[in-house]
Amino acid sequence: MVSIFPSLVLFFIGFYILVKGAGILVNGSTSIAKIFNISAWFIGVVIVGFGTSLPEFSVSIASALNGNNIGLGTIIGTNIFNVLVILGLSAIFIPIHFKKYWVVSDLVIHIGAVLATTVVITLPLFAFLGDRILFGITRVEGVFLLVLLFVWIWALFRRKVSTEEKLDYKAFTVLTSITMVIAGTAGVFIGGQWVVGGAKTIAEIFNVSPELIGLTVVAMGTSLPELTVSVVALFKRTSAIAVGNVIGSSVINFLGIVGITAVVQPISTLATIHFDIFVMLGVACLLFVFTFFDKRYVLSRGEGFLFIVVYVSYLVFIVMRG
Repeated sequence: MVSIFPSLVLFFIGFYILVKGAGILVNGSTSIAKIFNISAWFIGVVIVGFGTSLPEFSVSIASALNGNNIGLGTIIGTNIFNVLVILGLSAIFIPIHFKKYWVVSDLVIHIGAVLATTVVITLPLFAFLGDRILFGITRVEGVFLLVLLFVWIWALFRRKVSTEEKLDYKAFTVLTSITMVIAGTAGVFIGGQWVVGGAKTIAEIFNVSPELIGLTVVAMGTSLPELTVSVVALFKRTSAIAVGNVIGSSVINFLGIVGITAVVQPISTLATIHFDIFVMLGVACLLFVFTFFDKRYVLSRGEGFLFIVVYVSYLVFIVMRG
């Protein structure tokens, strides 16, 4: 019988690296924002969002090249987890205060990113241009998603910094700050991989089905960087990093990672994945509704708890579905 001890060691060491890497990443990111007078929201969405999406990127590319749907399923499952569990748990501990333009601009763009991916997954819009896929994402559709991503990043970068976004955090030198971002990103990536690897081996030792591993360990494991970064940022009272990381990671996952993966290798999908992408679309809309119709733009503890209940219900459903 294979010993479980090495897997446990891998899991806990990975989690320690993940937590430390997240702290370094948040400090480096806020320092860059202060040095260059870039909004904390842009840093949280783009720099931290890209950094914490690295695990999903590696899984997605490997999955596409191996001809399976683990990558796309991981991206959808990860982002459902990100919104419902990460923001839900964060709101339970510390109610999350959104800024108005986050809600009316970026949350709407978040819905648009999920909607665009939903359309290209469920409708063969550009299949006639070369990639004969009845249900899935063609190379042309991948390019379409990437164009949307670059337009969004360009518009985000041009956004003016408001005085209420100024950061009262320590600014390091430019070189030190960049080094911290790189080191922190490496930490959350390596730590996340070790946690997933350890958890996957533990699941195999206990004879858990590969399908259940994919739905839980892979999706939740690749969400650990976003979870850790958001929790650390919230306790540092940097809500722009905490929320921007989740929203940015989601937009980057759907437009960037899915887009790049489809360009490398067109993605075929199963009918069951259509239900899950519509769940993600509903989750994105639910987040918008909760924050938009609150005059203070706050995700409250009660709404955070409801997010957790919705996620547990979804998880039970997909496990029973098999």
